[in-house]
Amino acid sequence: MDLACGTGRIPLHLARAGYRVTGIDSSEALLREAARKCRRLRLAVEWAHRDVRRFELGRRFPLVIFPFNSISSLIETRDLEACFACVKRHLGPKGKFIIDSLNPRLEILSRDPEQRFPHKRYPAPNGSGMVEVTESNSYDASRQINHVRLYHKMPDEGGEFVEEVAVRVYFPQELNSLLRYNGFLIEAKYGDYNESAFDSQSEKHLIVCSVPG
Repeated sequence: MDLACGTGRIPLHLARAGYRVTGIDSSEALLREAARKCRRLRLAVEWAHRDVRRFELGRRFPLVIFPFNSISSLIETRDLEACFACVKRHLGPKGKFIIDSLNPRLEILSRDPEQRFPHKRYPAPNGSGMVEVTESNSYDASRQINHVRLYHKMPDEGGEFVEEVAVRVYFPQELNSLLRYNGFLIEAKYGDYNESAFDSQSEKHLIVCSVPG
């Protein structure tokens, strides 16, 4: 089976499971790193430098996946709809489109923007220890955009570098309506990868949809 999805861990897991995977991303740096990992793991993944709002791969797929809350990088509704149009052109007969998005949490969106909160830890590239990451955010409710700052504290240098990102917050019923308005049929919704029922306490909002006819 041919699959189309973004960069990250999912394409590697799917390739390891024996699927033929095409991964797309607009970042050349991320694509180089993804290709490097594939060479190291001896995995065959086709990587394509594309913008999800206007991509053409020249073939159709039985499954297209939008993983890891990537949908939130589409800030404007017109960007989302342009992406949906590309997905529809690339879905084969009875093809499925899966979106993995975060279920918005109001306690996070309403945080004091002057405070920092734990985010994650990861090994330093030079092997000197663990990088500690904290985050702060400021939510613009009028545009549904969350402005996030990630502070990476390095273990050996005593300093930190700051990464800033703006993400669109898509609420569950809003996303359902946008999918239906753009011609998708929602077949199932889950709260996690164990296919638990989606509810207000779910961390994730996993949607399986298709194009009727």
